[in-house]
Amino acid sequence: MTEELKAELREFIINAFMRGKGSVKDNESLFERGVMDSFGILEFVSFIEKRFKISFNPSEITIDNFNCINRVAQLIQKKAKSRE
Repeated sequence: MTEELKAELREFIINAFMRGKGSVKDNESLFERGVMDSFGILEFVSFIEKRFKISFNPSEITIDNFNCINRVAQLIQKKAKSRE
C-alpha cells in the first residue's frame, strides 16, 4: 500500500500545487522547493482527512510532518493503524 499511497499523494500535489506539470520525489522537501506553503498545507490536510477518513490534531499539522511525501505517507499509515 505504501507505493500506491505515495503515488496518490504525489498525484494530488502535482495537480493541486504544480498545475499538473512536473514531478516531485518522495523525499524532496515540498516547502524548500516552493511547491507548498502554509496555505497549501491546509488544503493538503483537508484532502488527506477526506480521502483517508482520518483526522489530525492541530499540533500534528506542522511543516516537519508534511515536509515530504515519505513523511506524510508514514503519518497516514500510523493514523490508520491507530484507528484499527
